[in-house]
Amino acid sequence: MVQRKKVLVVDDSMAVVDSLTGAFEEAGFEVGAAVDGEEVFRKLATMNPDALLLDIYMPKINGADVCRLVKAHPSWKRIWLVIMSARIAAPDMEMFRRIGANEILKKPFEPRTAVEAVARGIGAATPPPT
Repeated sequence: MVQRKKVLVVDDSMAVVDSLTGAFEEAGFEVGAAVDGEEVFRKLATMNPDALLLDIYMPKINGADVCRLVKAHPSWKRIWLVIMSARIAAPDMEMFRRIGANEILKKPFEPRTAVEAVARGIGAATPPPT
């Protein structure tokens, strides 16, 4: 039996979480969700995801700090990390790449774009467009 790839979707907007969760599940991923920076670490410890789709502006711990902490952790630094935000400028993009983001998506984007970015990074197949 082939084990499904796992992705953790992190955004303080439940509409975004629901939309992305549906797209990843349709593509065959196992999906976890978190709505703030603290919850990310509880989910990482229990889920062991292959990828993390992370919003920048969140309550409790922001996306930049989450990114730094994930990439500094021996067990989590291998996680493919995709940053997403509606408000991200070129200097921010450079900073996120320096601290370990593998890809950056500017909102709004189609959920399939996120699925493709994650699949590319972790070598997972995605279903053809419908």
